[in-house]
Amino acid sequence: MSESKLNLVASTLTNSLGTTIIGHVAAENVVITVKYANNEVDTTTSDEKGSFVVKVPTKITDNEVTLTAMLPDQSAKEVVSLVIDQPAPVVTAVISTQNGQRLLEGRVNQRDVSISVHFIGDEHVISLPIDNGLEFELVLPDDILPSQIEVHATNQKTGKTGRTIVGLGVTSKTVAMPALTDEMIAEYVHNEEIKHQSEAETSKNVATPKEISTPSVSEIDRNVANVVEETGNLSETSADPMAKDSENNDSLATESRVERRKHGGIRGFFARLFGRKG
Repeated sequence: MSESKLNLVASTLTNSLGTTIIGHVAAENVVITVKYANNEVDTTTSDEKGSFVVKVPTKITDNEVTLTAMLPDQSAKEVVSLVIDQPAPVVTAVISTQNGQRLLEGRVNQRDVSISVHFIGDEHVISLPIDNGLEFELVLPDDILPSQIEVHATNQKTGKTGRTIVGLGVTSKTVAMPALTDEMIAEYVHNEEIKHQSEAETSKNVATPKEISTPSVSEIDRNVANVVEETGNLSETSADPMAKDSENNDSLATESRVERRKHGGIRGFFARLFGRKG
């Protein structure tokens, strides 16, 4: 079996999020096997460019791992050893208020870590355990400020330590809510219906202008006739004094037909045409 075809190259990248193994081989679909010192195994394959990435579990704290690269037909195999430098643990912590109680709440990213809390100006150090979710909690006095708290996380296997700045977290408060009865719900629904109806009517009145009644043609004719009739009555009334004067002066009112023709026959013709008797 060849030991030189695959050109296996690998290294570790360690940061606050953990350790990652990054490698490369000369072909794609090469089977990469990672064996840790506790005999746990991870397996992956190289991509079309021959690259591969393996995330090392956070619980792995042993320094040495063994990588084996093998073609699917097992015609070539190559082995390298790597040393993993575990990063320092990362710890976060905030002060929150829940149901009137102030708490220091925090979390770490590694197991086998011890938490120590120190208040500035006080030599006493408080040690806290972490639970299965890698979280911890401490009840705080009301007069402690975030700037007065120091939180340290130490990995018991590697001895590396992380520290965090404490901030303010979410504050929650329990509020007693009244029980809603059927009568209360029915009253609320009824009031909402009345409110919506009133808004709908108001909107309709604003959106629809009042109709302006337009008189019909027959009504216009009747009105005009009434005006004409009233005007005629006024004419007759105003003409009565004239009629009395004409009776007293017969010579002016009873001009003979001959005289009218003498003064102008055309005027007599139009008079007859418009109904005036000669």
